[in-house]
Amino acid sequence: MACVVAEGLTKSYPETVSLTAWLRARGRPQRRAALRGVSFTVREGEIFGILGANGAGKTTILKILSTLVVPDGGRMSVAGHDVAREPALVRGAIGLCPAEERSFYTRLSGRENLRFFGRLQGLGGAALESRIESSAVRLGIADRLDGLVQGYSTGMRQRLNLARALLPAPRVLVLDEPTKALDPLSALRLRRFVREELVARDGHTVIIATNQLDEAWSLCDRLLVLSAGCAVAEGTCRELEALTPEAKRAGALESFLHLVGEA
Repeated sequence: MACVVAEGLTKSYPETVSLTAWLRARGRPQRRAALRGVSFTVREGEIFGILGANGAGKTTILKILSTLVVPDGGRMSVAGHDVAREPALVRGAIGLCPAEERSFYTRLSGRENLRFFGRLQGLGGAALESRIESSAVRLGIADRLDGLVQGYSTGMRQRLNLARALLPAPRVLVLDEPTKALDPLSALRLRRFVREELVARDGHTVIIATNQLDEAWSLCDRLLVLSAGCAVAEGTCRELEALTPEAKRAGALESFLHLVGEA
């Protein structure tokens, strides 16, 4: 069953130019295409990876999915709700864990931050306190929950970030490079938690954007490979490896490099 559907997504942004160039263009600078007709489907209960080099368009897809950006063309739906026409319903169905978390209030405790963001999502009372405690225990931060966030390590902040995403019990979890700043052991533990707890136990659908081959091949059920805003392949890791004889012989790394045009 399809949980997230994207059809022909396009998005472009104005190029950053000097004042002189802007005046020469009469206030209409050229635009840079971030997505060029990208389509894909995410099935219920799977871990779907969006794989690509920096600047390939991964984060733009996640921003559209999270209703933070409106596509120029095409459409996307989450649990049957259109992201452009029904943003409130979409936001209620997803939990977003961004790559670089700067929105926590560092002079508040982890618990106070989770209370604040939980209330913004319409939660409160005993139900909110129960979810905060449960998420903290599962993510191993219960003993530091009342400490100030400014004293948290990078790994602690990332786990707090994930705890926040889990508060509304979302149908779809959206993870943008979740292990980017983690050491190898912490990254392994987080991937195991996603696979064994969030998907196998809780039944969440997970969409993860990454540029790490080992993460994509070890964690994801299926992958969408992006290159310069274009979807160049979609399938399981085994299917991607078999796309070309050269990639099949060399394995995952060469398969990826071939698909993004770097081989």
